[in-house]
Order: sequence, then structure tokens, then C-alpha cells
Amino acid sequence: MIRCLVRVIRIGPAVYGEQSRDWLFPADSESGHMAEHKEKRDDLAKWGNDLRQTFRTIAQATGVAELDVHLLMNHSIPGLNAGYITRNKLLSDHLHQQQEAISRRMLEAGRPHENEPERLPAAWPALPGRWHA
Repeated sequence: MIRCLVRVIRIGPAVYGEQSRDWLFPADSESGHMAEHKEKRDDLAKWGNDLRQTFRTIAQATGVAELDVHLLMNHSIPGLNAGYITRNKLLSDHLHQQQEAISRRMLEAGRPHENEPERLPAAWPALPGRWHA
């Protein structure tokens, strides 16, 4: 994920200078950012939404509350009572701590565990997001 983000941060200003000031994935569109993937699913090892699904899965495995996951992913908050909780009330340090826990869990996934042979650090990010038969 990090390598993908670094590549898009580097190339964005060269391709879409003005839009890249505001958007991580700039585009020549009305909104100024990429709104729809046009690539064929079979052509890519990972798909944009796979990263979001991975984030959500790791967040839940880390024990981050469902409401916090919704806020971190910029999803709408379900339920009437949840609507009374505003982003301003949670943005102080709470969500930052939750994101830190998720990030630590992601980084731990790439490190060898006890009783496990050491893996090549560059191998795990390159694995395909989905296995094809």
C-alpha cells in the first residue's frame, strides 16, 4: 500500500499538477480526482477496493470499535443514536490512537513471528490481493 501511495504522490504533480494539490488520486475530471476505475480486474494484482477491505479487516481484528472504523473510512454512521456523535468530538486524539493501533498491526503483519522462518521483507507487499485459479 505504501509503495502505491508513494508512486501516486510522485507522479501526480507531473501528470495533474493543479489537481494533485488537493487530491491523492488526481484526474482530468469534473471533480479533479479519480472517481471510477477503468482497468480490467484481471489486469491488476490488487484492486483499489481491496485496500479498503484490508483496512477494515485489520481494524476489526485490532479491536477498533465499529463506529471508529466507520469514521476512519469516511463511511456514514448507521443508526439514529450514532448520528449524535460528531466527528469533532472524536477527531481530537481518539481516532488518532485507533489509527496508530491499526498501523502497528499492519506493520507487524510483515515481520516474522516467533518460530517462523524469516521471510523476505519485500515479498509480502507484492503478493496478489486475490488468488486466481
